[in-house]
Amino acid sequence: MTVAAARVRSPLRGLIAIDKLGDMMVWLMLWMGAGAAAGSTAAARAHLGSGNQLMQAERYAEAAEEFQQALRDDRILTQARDHLAICYFELRDYGHARTLLKHMLADKRSASLAAYYLGRIDLIDRNFDAGIRRLLSIPRENPVRDELYYLGSAYFKQEKYAESIVVLRHAAAQNPRDSRVHQLLARAYQKAGQLGEAEKEFAETRRLHDYYLEGSTAIARCRALLAQGNPEGAWVICRPLTETDDVDKIAAIGLLFSEAQEYRPALDAWQKAATLDPDSSEIQYNFALTCFHLKDMLRAREHAAEAVRQRPDFVEANILYGTILYMGGEDGEALRVLTRAHDLKPDDGAVRRLLAEELSISAEQHMRNRQWPQVVALLEKASALEPDSQQISQKLAEARRELVKTR
Repeated sequence: MTVAAARVRSPLRGLIAIDKLGDMMVWLMLWMGAGAAAGSTAAARAHLGSGNQLMQAERYAEAAEEFQQALRDDRILTQARDHLAICYFELRDYGHARTLLKHMLADKRSASLAAYYLGRIDLIDRNFDAGIRRLLSIPRENPVRDELYYLGSAYFKQEKYAESIVVLRHAAAQNPRDSRVHQLLARAYQKAGQLGEAEKEFAETRRLHDYYLEGSTAIARCRALLAQGNPEGAWVICRPLTETDDVDKIAAIGLLFSEAQEYRPALDAWQKAATLDPDSSEIQYNFALTCFHLKDMLRAREHAAEAVRQRPDFVEANILYGTILYMGGEDGEALRVLTRAHDLKPDDGAVRRLLAEELSISAEQHMRNRQWPQVVALLEKASALEPDSQQISQKLAEARRELVKTR
């Protein structure tokens, strides 16, 4: 409605409108500004929603762009700031992440989350004391995520194994399905000399190794594509996920592709995992096994030997290492390792056959020197392992005859 029209309909109102025209213009501008602000907030929330969806899919770079746009539209949208900080963390942009996380500390609603991620950055920087203080500051009655796992990890890296065990046992009680907790607890028990407890926890780790596979949307998509016979598509999704400092996530991806017998991408994952955590016997073993399937025997031998060195009672690692030594003709070392493997797993048929073969080979070496007592002893052990082997039985009978001749 124009001012003139207002005069025609109501002279009084028209006069008021003319007198208050300046105020009306101010009001109109304020109203338009408020509308623009409302539009800006709506746009910001749209970007926030898009960012949340991308974040759920673990597409952190794209999510970060959405959160940045949300903050450009609405600078006080704290959800966008908090999620952007987490995206920066996942993208290993720890400088920008730390800046945002420190702002979050001032807000009671986000202080615990900020302490969690700042503590993890401290651990990555090997500032263990600072990391421990951060993680201990999170109220136990209101946990954030898996801070007890990282607190136990910090104590472990400081070689405070007793403290690590106490914390990790609490973590296992809170989340008994977290395979990472059981694996680290096993290693802490091992370092503390509690080998029986360590083996129990290693066994539990293997039982629960699907932890990350079930908990990650992106990894679940990889698994589905592998099941559909599309390993290339699966690796397109999973390869970016290995660009992280989260060794457990990388190991989960390695297991996924190893179980699908897609050893090339699995090798890439295990190599990165071994770089991040070279003291993990499980990672060393899986790295060796993948190299073995790819017929890279030099690297398979190296990492299998390391797995056995780190954990002498690791059954599968001893079996793999013994097999590699046997195939490489390193009979003396193969005999020692396979004997240990048999002691650990006496009912394993493959180990019995390989050990019997190595005993027979060792016996032949003694035959050349006509050391018949040693020959008989070795072949008797081989025969006990493989009682149905006619070849071993014939060698044993011949050795016994030669032994009688020397008496």
